[in-house]
Amino acid sequence: MSDDSTLFQLSPDLDECRRQAQVAFEKWRRQHARALPAEALIEHVGATAVPGCETKGDLDVAVRVASADFPAALAYLDTSHQSNVRSARREGFAAFIAPGYALEVGVQLVVRGDKLDQFSAFRDALIADKVLVARYNALKRAYRGRSMAQYRDAKAEFIKTVLGA
Repeated sequence: MSDDSTLFQLSPDLDECRRQAQVAFEKWRRQHARALPAEALIEHVGATAVPGCETKGDLDVAVRVASADFPAALAYLDTSHQSNVRSARREGFAAFIAPGYALEVGVQLVVRGDKLDQFSAFRDALIADKVLVARYNALKRAYRGRSMAQYRDAKAEFIKTVLGA
């Protein structure tokens, strides 16, 4: 897991990252879907899910659940994953790191419709707009070699702009 003092870097091989991320996503889903609530939506989100988007080479998984299913999903992920200490846990949201994969795997558990339920919407906005992907890639290139904290702050502002949040 990269911490905020790590320097932000982009992968030199996007195609290989996307391939590894898809393999890891399918493996994660096979391993965990049956233990999650039946109505959970498990989605590959993040840069590796967007054609042409540059990436640092990780996988982001969103697990979107109904409010009533959140406690059960949280209990399962608490026992099967490491808590992501970079991300504040709050009612309706928790972030995890999935160990045992060839690349870093982050799992975001979120209540559908919550204000933090934006991972899929952001991914879909990027997929629908190549100009937006180009702007996002330019932001990423501008933060290459800077701290992860600086990159994450700029990324959060970009997402807010895109989603009108």
